Amino acid sequence: MVVIAAFKSSRPEYKGAIKWFGAAQQRGTVLVLTAVQVVICAVWLSTASPTPHKNTHYIRSIIVYECAIGSVAGFSLLLGYIGLLAAVSFFLAFLARNLPDSFNEAKF
Repeated sequence: MVVIAAFKSSRPEYKGAIKWFGAAQQRGTVLVLTAVQVVICAVWLSTASPTPHKNTHYIRSIIVYECAIGSVAGFSLLLGYIGLLAAVSFFLAFLARNLPDSFNEAKF
């Protein structure tokens, strides 16, 4: 996000954009997004956590242990949030595809 904002700030309509991407804002974004995931996991695990389940219906002579998800809604919410983060990352990579070829973030 910072690299995209730095290159876009040269345009007149994006002049104030770079002030929103300082070091404190970057750390805050990471902490907030991680905290949201931790809260979703904590609520899901505290309300209806996954448990081992004995499946004797598959093969009668063998007991197969399976993971019972617990709350399908909690699991779906967690996967949906991870999917949202992946979609945002993909979108930012899509925006960064037009950066100059001379820019190399790993150069220094």
